[in-house]
Amino acid sequence: MFTPEFSATDAAEHILIANHYVETEEALNLSIAFVRGRIHFGRQHVPLPATFVVHYDVRGQRVMVELETRLEQALADVAKVRVKRS
Repeated sequence: MFTPEFSATDAAEHILIANHYVETEEALNLSIAFVRGRIHFGRQHVPLPATFVVHYDVRGQRVMVELETRLEQALADVAKVRVKRS
């Protein structure tokens, strides 16, 4: 079963929240792999066409300045990315 945190009423957009630890390179890579897997699985269970938007909540973490760019590049083919820093 796949349940996004939020879906638009027309089911065209699905919001996923990633409240992951991403301060280290290893943690960031694991988070990206997890989110990609979650979206890949989720596509099988939502009406198409569908857009996924991943909201990374990194408040309280010491993250790299280029985090948002890294996430956007890593997930561009499967989702839009938003980063909540404060």
